[in-house]
Amino acid sequence: MLYDQAQFERDSGVSRETADKLALYAEMLADWQSRMNLVGPATLPDVWRRHMLDSTQLWALIRDPASILDIGSGAGFPGLVLAILGAGHVTLVDSVAKKARFLEAVAAALDLTDRVTVCNARIEALPPQRYTTITARACASLAQLFDWGTASRQTRRNGSCPKGKRGRGADGGAHQWQFAHSLHSSRTDPRGRIVDAWNIAPVAASGRAGLKGRR
Repeated sequence: MLYDQAQFERDSGVSRETADKLALYAEMLADWQSRMNLVGPATLPDVWRRHMLDSTQLWALIRDPASILDIGSGAGFPGLVLAILGAGHVTLVDSVAKKARFLEAVAAALDLTDRVTVCNARIEALPPQRYTTITARACASLAQLFDWGTASRQTRRNGSCPKGKRGRGADGGAHQWQFAHSLHSSRTDPRGRIVDAWNIAPVAASGRAGLKGRR
């Protein structure tokens, strides 16, 4: 039996109202997926576990959800889910026009346009702006995400929750960046890990790179 909405509500603890919004999101995803490739086709029947729960599990790790930058948003995971859960403002960035149109359609259908901004552009093209949190799901190495999200975007450098697979996600930024971090097992993939990083700063030319430790 596939993981369904009732099981998601039980495991995530979200309200029925929130779950119903996510259900509309899932319906729109299935409809648009029939015309364009938004997610891996094999994952669509398991949308509540592979996408909704996978994104929702980040919520507990985010220290300050006031302004989230979601890099490589694709079909909106995790950024759009975090907006539905109550993030102050979420900027969704994706360079593929059809995916941006889908994100705009879902945001409008869920009355989230005042709290969601969709940018159809490469992350490098965005003007500098401060964000409290950066999220991404398997779109680049950790070092690249730090470069995009911290140096280029002028974040407050106090939080980031990219997802790394097979527990190796934190190592990718060790030589270029100093940061504190913790690794969390994914609730949806036994091989997956979530890298929760904060106090992110580039390593000075004469400094030593490395991980500051885990809480």
